[in-house]
Formats: sequence, C-alpha cells, structure tokens
Amino acid sequence: MLILLGIGVLVWLVDPNGFKPTIEARVKEATGRDFRLTGDIELEFFPWLAVRTGAGSFGNAPGFGPDPMATWQSAQLGARLFPLIHGELEIDRVKLNGAVVRLVRHADGKANWQGIGSPAVNSGAPAAKSRYVTIDGVDFADSRLVYVDEAAARRIEIEALNLTTGAIVPDQPFTDTDIRGLLHMDGFAAAGVPFRLTVPRAELSKDYSSFDLKSFSVKFGELEGRGEISGKLGESTLLLGNFSSNVFDARALLAAVGIEAPKTTDPKALSRIGIETTWRFENGALGTTSKLRLDDTQISGYINRPAGENAVGEFGLHGDRLDLARYIPPTDPASKPFVLPTAELRALKFRGMLQLEEATLDDMEMKGVTLWLLLDERGLRSQGEGPEKS
Repeated sequence: MLILLGIGVLVWLVDPNGFKPTIEARVKEATGRDFRLTGDIELEFFPWLAVRTGAGSFGNAPGFGPDPMATWQSAQLGARLFPLIHGELEIDRVKLNGAVVRLVRHADGKANWQGIGSPAVNSGAPAAKSRYVTIDGVDFADSRLVYVDEAAARRIEIEALNLTTGAIVPDQPFTDTDIRGLLHMDGFAAAGVPFRLTVPRAELSKDYSSFDLKSFSVKFGELEGRGEISGKLGESTLLLGNFSSNVFDARALLAAVGIEAPKTTDPKALSRIGIETTWRFENGALGTTSKLRLDDTQISGYINRPAGENAVGEFGLHGDRLDLARYIPPTDPASKPFVLPTAELRALKFRGMLQLEEATLDDMEMKGVTLWLLLDERGLRSQGEGPEKS
C-alpha cells in the first residue's frame, strides 16, 4: 500500500518533464546514441503506470550523417502496477505514431542499427534476476521506413506504414499481426504499390530453428492470396508451403513494379491470371505442383529445380485449350522482344514440355499438341526437337 501511495504522489505532484534530461542521458549511456524528447511527458496512474510522450528522436551511428536514425511524433508505454510490485513486467500496448525509421548499410557492410547497446560494460556485479516480461501488443501508425543498401545500390521505402500485433509473451505464438503500407522501390511506378500482410498466428521455436505459420494472407497491388508456410532453419533448410491467389491482372501488376509486359496480339491477354501451388524448398532445391489459370486456359503440372549455381530446372505442364494467336507478338519489326527483367531471372534455366488438349492458331485447330520449351537468358522459346541432352 505504501508503494502505491508513493507512486500516486509521484504521479500527482511531480512534473515528469523534469526527468527528461536524466532519461535522455541514460538512453545515451546504454546505447551510445543521442536521444531527445522534445515533446511533453505525461504520466497516468492505476491500474497502469503509463507514460505518454510527444515528439522525440534517436540518433544515428557515427558516419551515417546528421539525420537521426528514428523520429516520432508521439509514443505511449505503460506497465501494470500490481505485477510490477511483485517483480513481473506486464507492458501495455506500445504505441508509436508518425515514426520515421532510416536503416542504412554502407558498401563495407557496416549498418546503422549495429552496435546499439554495445557501450554498456559489464561492471563485474552479479547479473540481475531476469524478469518475466509480456507486452499487450504493438501499434505503429502513419509511419515511414527507409532502407538503403549502398552495396547493392538499392533503396526501399514504405510510407503510410501501419503495424499491429497481438500480445507478445515469452515462449508463446505471435498472434494477430497485420502490416500494411505503400511500397516504393527503384523502377516501381511513382505511386508505389500498396501491400498488406496478415498473419493470425505464427509459432517460433525457442532456438529459432523452426517456425510454423498456419495461415497468412497477402495483398500486393493486384495480387491477393492466402497460404501456409512452415520449416526448419540451420545447417539443413527445409521449407514447405502452399499459396492460392485471386484472379488478377498480370499486366497491371507488372506495370506497378516497373516491368513492361510482353507485347501480345491481343492486348487483353495476361489480364486474368490465377495461381494455386504447393511447394517445397530443401537445401537449395525447389519443387512445386501447381494449377494456373491463363485467361481462358487451365494449366496444371510441376516445376522442379535442383540445387546448384548452374542447375537446369525441368517442368511438365498440361493445358486444356489455348488460343496461341492471342499471345504471339504483334508483327512490328521495330518492336523489341520481351526479355526477363533482372539478371537473377535471366540466370534461371528451365526446360520442359507443355501439352495441350486443343490449340488454335488463326483458322487452324490442333489436338494433342506437345511443345518442348526452353527458358534461359534469351527468354522463353521452342526447342523444336525436344529437350537437349546434357
């Protein structure tokens, strides 16, 4: 009771803003970074000892410029009183509004998030007894994240970033995680691409060697989908999952990420795409079994790629009816052929077979068509004589 009375007196009679210099100094001592609270601090009492602050900033590492690593417009943090008295720490929802976080990795590999907390030196005193800490959840609203990788000349920015989670409890699954925002990358359309990731439940082992996402949903521009993923990490990696998408416009999605869609005789080709796939990734080898909707055509089959830098993947696909004339490039001598958009994709090599129950080309109708195809740095094309033997 005396503790509660003392806390009450502190909250009601003491101006918390008088502690700002001490708080700023302690954070700098613990992290080695400048810490500023430019807005007012407010305290609330019972059943939560809550702290609200206005604007603030957290400094950058030496060599990363004058701009702070993080700024925010307001923040809130609270702890439940009775568990705190008994040595447990139950934290209320952590709320951060109007945050801007800048993450930078230099070409030499040094990053501005490294070394936070390293200035603290072990004084030789016995370690304090660890506390059981729980957090009721996290809310980031109207925030922005900027990531710059100078080695790869890559800049990624997420604006209108909103993040919410369920309770964070030691050794318990993460629940009700929702992340949404507007993604900007080099080459993307100027407006960016809206995205959203929702994970109702995610289980992670104590040693971080395995995880299980029973379900997740994702939205990226025109693409929406649901799936599951689980796996084991470490010296041997095994990932298993499945994914099902909506019927989306591939042309609009490619345009949003800055890729010009293949030119086709029918301008509406590639506007109705749907995917269902089950996949397995093990130590660099990938195997999938999928169903694909290509406009009015249904295709099913497999795609496998073994491990190895120069591995050649194989596929076998079966479709019902395909109008080939829709997908032939228009007869324009000045038109540039479609090529895969990045070095990573151009490095992929696949060969395999596409079987069609029926195919039409202008006035020709064909049944039982078999096409041997090759995908490499020159794009996708017919081999004519079947797969080459290596």
